[in-house]
Amino acid sequence: MKFPWTKVAVIALLLFTVTKTNGLPLSLLGEGVEPWNAETKGVITERLDQINFPFEVKYNADVFNHIKRYTTAGYRDAEHILGRTSVYFPIFEHYLSLYQLPSELKFLPMVESALRPDVKSYAGAAGLWQFVPVTARYFDLNINNQIDERLNPYESTEAAVKLLAYLYREFQDWALVMAAYNCGAGRVQRAIKQARCSNYWDILPYLPKESRKYVPAFMAATYLMKHYEDHGLTPKYPSYDMQNTEVYRVYDYLRLYDISQKCNLNFAEVKKLNPGYVNNYIPKSKAGHLLALPASASGAFKRFLAEKGIESTKAAMPEGTFKSTYKVVSGDRLETLAMLFNCSLEDLMAWNGFRTAEVTVNQSLTVYFPKKPVAKP
Repeated sequence: MKFPWTKVAVIALLLFTVTKTNGLPLSLLGEGVEPWNAETKGVITERLDQINFPFEVKYNADVFNHIKRYTTAGYRDAEHILGRTSVYFPIFEHYLSLYQLPSELKFLPMVESALRPDVKSYAGAAGLWQFVPVTARYFDLNINNQIDERLNPYESTEAAVKLLAYLYREFQDWALVMAAYNCGAGRVQRAIKQARCSNYWDILPYLPKESRKYVPAFMAATYLMKHYEDHGLTPKYPSYDMQNTEVYRVYDYLRLYDISQKCNLNFAEVKKLNPGYVNNYIPKSKAGHLLALPASASGAFKRFLAEKGIESTKAAMPEGTFKSTYKVVSGDRLETLAMLFNCSLEDLMAWNGFRTAEVTVNQSLTVYFPKKPVAKP
């Protein structure tokens, strides 16, 4: 799955005509050092040594070439990728925590899609995690003329984490897992048999050309996140409304355009937050579909639901309580939240109209707390 560099960046890289002074480590700036001499490479190697990768590392030419691309010719793309982490990393961290996988795996979609959920490849892969249709359907992602859940940041991330967990059970090595994620478990198994060993770096000659660069690309993406400031890069963050969101599970037919109009939102941003609805509407569903909106629209959206006769909660306020809300953070489970709020799981599900005990990061929950008794004089 190739990195989607812009044509300008690729041409610049090939012709070697673009030079960016602050592509150098800051420790070497102002010393007359040319980019990527032995000293520069040594500094980067020292930084790589300090990163806790979830597998054995080796620094081949591909590792440095990917880092160089991020920090020189492709630095504009890199700055936008860095900015998009503010939107998508909390989602990745949530599901990685739920399935108890290394948090470092959140860097994988930087390689897969440059953190663009609407990206589609020539091979038919789509979304942040670049699922092909057959794999997507195997992990219960819906693809039809109404929705493409490969493009949904929440559902596709959970499916990807399930796939990574499945591959780890087979290979027990995260470098091999990444290679298998890229080219398939069968190709990796054949490479292991041909190499007569199971070390990722030793089986490289037996892997497809693209897969040989996949783990180095992951290492470079990790390096970028840890050291972008050392290269003078500045994240280009999306709008505040794109970063500060709330998520709702809705069961009824709703049009994204109507939501944007009633909630005074930019339709393009509503679409960007919900790219999985290919025809710009949420189909009716017993299981419900996730809708992400700017947090600033919370009140307006609930009023919009009320106007349409759709209740945002499905249970009446219990007697002797007051209503509050809670925004789910990465790693939260409904069971543990019930313990935190001193209520039952069934209560939380009823208060929020949930049909399953599943929540995701940024989801808004209704919670009822008992009123404190008035102290007698």
